Amino acid sequence: MWCSRNSRFLMILCLLTTGHTCLAQYHPQYSQYMFNGLALNPACAGSGEALSLAAFYRTSQWGNGVEGMPSTQTFSGDFPLRNPQVALGLLVFNDQISIFRQTGAYVAYAFRVRAGEGKLSFGLQAGFDMQREDETGIRIIQNPDPLFSPEVHNNFMPNVGVGAYYYTSKYFAGLSLPQFLAYSPNTADSYKGKLTFSNTILYGGVIIAAGSGFKIKPSTLLQYVGKGILFDLNCSFLMLKESLELGVSYRNGSTLVGMIQFKINQLRIGYAYDCAFGKPSVINTSHEIMLRCDFKFKVKAVSPLYLK
Repeated sequence: MWCSRNSRFLMILCLLTTGHTCLAQYHPQYSQYMFNGLALNPACAGSGEALSLAAFYRTSQWGNGVEGMPSTQTFSGDFPLRNPQVALGLLVFNDQISIFRQTGAYVAYAFRVRAGEGKLSFGLQAGFDMQREDETGIRIIQNPDPLFSPEVHNNFMPNVGVGAYYYTSKYFAGLSLPQFLAYSPNTADSYKGKLTFSNTILYGGVIIAAGSGFKIKPSTLLQYVGKGILFDLNCSFLMLKESLELGVSYRNGSTLVGMIQFKINQLRIGYAYDCAFGKPSVINTSHEIMLRCDFKFKVKAVSPLYLK
């Protein structure tokens, strides 16, 4: 007997989101999160002090011959304005798992002030997630099935988020709530949102000079997901005047991540490989590719808050 639409959705998410507690709405996971600041915190907009563009592609391996493997594509861009206290950012992503697809777009606004050796930034973002469930992609053994009629469901879920970020040339720390609203099924074709503090993120790191042309960058990320805390412990090693970076992460007690990144002038090329161990999982490995370019100029525009 076929399960109801919401029950199938919940079962697949429980298998695929590696411990994330959620109902209808879920959020992409990134291994190279330290180079994808807008995915964590709107206050990161402009922190590179230049026009920064980044693209990420992430895919998971279920095994040979298995269709519908999870994949995520993300694009982000941010820049400080003519007023150095103001920065803007844009985050667009597409996340797909089997017949479920979630796309989103968020615009970020950051206000930065000098604080000691660095800058303290306060960010606000607004945007939406669009979730699509295409049941016509399900293979039906008994056709027609008297208990199941394939349909296509689309749900529009607006949201807002806030964050704070402090950074210097030697260390950084951030606290954010990227989404204030959590959505859950209301009827067969709609979802309702409610205020939540789930998905609160706290992270930070330091950069330690350890010799000529060699630096160590340990960092950590904690994420509150309603029924527990997910964590990510990371340590990177910067070599050859920061043109080469090697890193390793330990996530949630069950995943090891290896990372390598090359820096060629303003271009960064990165790769991360995730390997799950311990607990049985349908997702054993994941691959993530990053391209990021930091153009060394500011955008000569005024803050939209001061436009007449």
